[in-house]
Amino acid sequence: MSIGVRRLTVLGEFKPFGLIAEALDGKPPDTVTDKYDYFLFDPEIARDRDAEDDCDEVASALSNHGDHELFIRGNRIIWSTGARVFKRFTLRSNIVKVCWCRLGHPAEALLCILHIDCLTIYNTSGEVVSLPLPRTITSIWPLPFGLLLQQEVEANIPSRVPFSSTSPLLNTRDILLSASNHIQKGEGTLVSSHLILMDPLDEHQPTFIEERGKLNMMKEYDEKTIWTSDQVPLMASYNKGKMQHSLWVAEFVNSNIDEEATTSLLHVHRMSVLPKHLSFRRIWQGKGAQTAACKVFMATDDDAAPVVCFFHQEQRKLLSVSLQIVEINNEIVFDVKPDMSWNISAIAASPVTVTRPRFKVGLLPYSDILVLAPENVLLLYSGKQCLCKYVLPSCLNKDKILHGLERPR
Repeated sequence: MSIGVRRLTVLGEFKPFGLIAEALDGKPPDTVTDKYDYFLFDPEIARDRDAEDDCDEVASALSNHGDHELFIRGNRIIWSTGARVFKRFTLRSNIVKVCWCRLGHPAEALLCILHIDCLTIYNTSGEVVSLPLPRTITSIWPLPFGLLLQQEVEANIPSRVPFSSTSPLLNTRDILLSASNHIQKGEGTLVSSHLILMDPLDEHQPTFIEERGKLNMMKEYDEKTIWTSDQVPLMASYNKGKMQHSLWVAEFVNSNIDEEATTSLLHVHRMSVLPKHLSFRRIWQGKGAQTAACKVFMATDDDAAPVVCFFHQEQRKLLSVSLQIVEINNEIVFDVKPDMSWNISAIAASPVTVTRPRFKVGLLPYSDILVLAPENVLLLYSGKQCLCKYVLPSCLNKDKILHGLERPR
């Protein structure tokens, strides 16, 4: 099938509005760093799902359909809507990373800000909570049910907590009882490479890994998280030593511990003994990449199946892996379709909403893929199928486009 061809018109060069807002504010202090970062987001991410109207200022701003921007430099954040500054945040120390996440009350979106020694959490109304960090945290990532924190490997960490078992005589109840004991002693947060925060008022909890029928504390310091989804429980990681990308599904291990066993566990309150234990299960791995994918995102295949895309800029390719979603006993199970991955030549790639703007695949919006091809044209894909080619103006040569794709300074 022949694809359509369209010609593009350049309206202007994009610049984050945060730079304009800084210029209007006047010269920044000499202590402010030259480096900055920014990201655009759909205001739906920050909307209060329980809000009944758009009467207040926050709800009104989040009802706008255009992209919002968070601009980060040093210890400051500028939240803008279009060409208007909506909020400014000034923190006590420099910012390592920022993301939106839903903690505790899932209807409310929270702005989570990582510093070297603490985690600052704002709600959209400006209320703030500051949490000290147990160890050095290198990055934070949103999941549908909490905030994932990756710890830095440090010397003298304890060995793997010995409560894993493949014995049929030890069921999930026994494993979780042992896990709860180790968590209560504080060993979990010392050992686990990844922690989960499910409520701003709770402690960070260790995570677990399920492989070959064994449940172990997750001590995968070489697995650097490079992407998570805040809509479905998926995580992507890269292991430099193995030159391997992995895709994981996060699942809760449900506990059926009875009341008698509960009261015997250190005689503490039941709700503090029985947190939900988060376990990661690897569903896909791809070997041979010398560097981590510089961008990971979700899109939709032409048969409406969700797809996880890994963009490798050095190799100039986009690897897409198709997911299989099955409902078993009212639970959603994620897996990877056998032999359902493909490569597309690409200099850059991004998810876009074009062909079905109001269509959803379960919780996920239907998303196409826009690719900048080596031939200096933009190609619109739905899964593997190319739908349209957009011819760029001659003034936009490949080198100029690649310069614009570099990370902000």
